[in-house]
Amino acid sequence: MEKIRPRIADFKNDLVFKFMLSDLNDSRCYYLLKVIIEGITGIKCQELFVLNSEVNPEHLSDKDMVLDVWVKTDEGKLIDIEMQNSALTKEVHYRFQIYGARMIDHQVNRGDKKYSENLHKVVTILFIDDIDKDNLELIDAYMPRNRHGYVRKFNLIESYFVQLPFIKVIEKERGIKSFSKSEILIYILYQGLTHDIMTLDNEVVTIMKDKMEQFNEDEELVLAAEKRQLVKIQHYHEGQRMHEEGKAEGKLASKKEDTLMLFKSKFPQEDNELLENLTLQQYDHIFKALIENKDLKTIKKIIGK
Repeated sequence: MEKIRPRIADFKNDLVFKFMLSDLNDSRCYYLLKVIIEGITGIKCQELFVLNSEVNPEHLSDKDMVLDVWVKTDEGKLIDIEMQNSALTKEVHYRFQIYGARMIDHQVNRGDKKYSENLHKVVTILFIDDIDKDNLELIDAYMPRNRHGYVRKFNLIESYFVQLPFIKVIEKERGIKSFSKSEILIYILYQGLTHDIMTLDNEVVTIMKDKMEQFNEDEELVLAAEKRQLVKIQHYHEGQRMHEEGKAEGKLASKKEDTLMLFKSKFPQEDNELLENLTLQQYDHIFKALIENKDLKTIKKIIGK
């Protein structure tokens, strides 16, 4: 019996995402990059260079490894493109700003007399599987402006958040047939190759379908993508568990501190060690007993002494 080979269908998998865009020896990757950059940022590209096309399968299990795509335009602009499956949290906002700052800093050489000779604009594009409820739009763009709304002169950094789920709103309002090339690409990243999108006679659809088929022909890549996804899921659940444990520990420490303060005010001669290493429930009962002016014997009974 022939073994059934696993297949990847999720375009949001960051290894699939990088595979689709990184190989500039493949004209299809070049085409998709131009669709993304020109459709999202408005930057016209005559020529593009991918600066980090390599992917080492041995490192893909590293939960902190970011599979972004660094691109340089013919004018020297640096563009970082990334797929993010997590929520649009404060940490993501901070990390994305740090990336932009580092991309500027890496262009500066020690002893430079004129920054303008070596510095080029930095553009970050983040595809994210989330929507900021305060910014309900498909492409949420950021650049520094003054209080009158004018963009800073000689601005060096722009950031674009592509809120993938919002494409469903666009679909409902206008319909798939009205989509631009970049909107088709965003739809497929979020929804996959649905029956509706496959009815379109569009080069973006054809290329993304062909690139996914090419990806699935490489068993090593497919297994790496599956493993990476499992690692990310595990990392997410570990983070949730640590967050919940941290909340519980914080609550216990706070209740212990409150109980100790009240205990010392009621029984200043007693040793505080009496209230060490208790449970949250015990601290709750003791605190209530102290509020009700119960005697030391009652407190010790709650502790079990």
